[in-house]
Amino acid sequence: MHSDIKKQFNVEAHYNTPLRLGQVDFINCLPINFPIELGEVKINTKLINDVPRKLNELILKCDIDIAPISSLTYIENKDKLVPIGDLCISSNGPADSVLLFSHFPIEELHGAKIALSPASATSNKLLEILLKEFLKIDASYKIEAFHETLLESKDYSACLFIGDHALLEFSKKPRDLFIYDLGSLWKKHTGLPMTFGVWVVRKEALTNFPKEVETIIAKLKESKEIGLGKLFDKVIKKAQEKVLISTEFYNTYFHHLSYEFTNECKKGLSIFENYCNNLNPNLLKTNR
Repeated sequence: MHSDIKKQFNVEAHYNTPLRLGQVDFINCLPINFPIELGEVKINTKLINDVPRKLNELILKCDIDIAPISSLTYIENKDKLVPIGDLCISSNGPADSVLLFSHFPIEELHGAKIALSPASATSNKLLEILLKEFLKIDASYKIEAFHETLLESKDYSACLFIGDHALLEFSKKPRDLFIYDLGSLWKKHTGLPMTFGVWVVRKEALTNFPKEVETIIAKLKESKEIGLGKLFDKVIKKAQEKVLISTEFYNTYFHHLSYEFTNECKKGLSIFENYCNNLNPNLLKTNR
């Protein structure tokens, strides 16, 4: 760590802490992000909003210090990153926004070409594990930028959408497609929750700023409680501004998700890590 920490971190003068906090710019993180955005929870740090893939890159380049990142990125960088506050994004069954849209039943995807999401390596790897390890299906994969006509393309037999893109496609109620929830499939085959992302801090930042990290953790937990509590109706309305689906759907959606990194979630993540290690790491080259 350089002696002039402010220069190293390029921190603006009005921030009293050098720590920078990443936030996933997806609906699934609104219960934690929105109270901070509204000012209900005051958090004295610089905020950077982006998709998981970008936050993964930023924290590995030391451009942010704390963030929710893809589980796969955490698994591959345990020497640099520490989970914090028992915070995660997981589902013990349906995730509702990690969806495979297929023109064929999933059992018929052997040899098929599947479009993957550029937003998160974890969901891409999860799909490969589900198909190859559990369903004994070998397919070919390609990262494909999201566009609203992707499902109409004849280039792919199926497309994996995550986050807001998955919710957007689901909201169109496509009747001619088979839709598979990867959280449900993981639960079916392992009996465990699927942890898609975890909040982590860089070890170096934790060593140098333990009190500041502790304060940010407390604020994130406070925000989560408020977002799932007294501001829950506003969280749903904010979600509907992004992707218009019924209040009933979002009420179920947010309760399907868990933000608690429980022992069961940790066990599920450990199983996921084992399957990742069993696969050829070169099969899916993605930006993490």
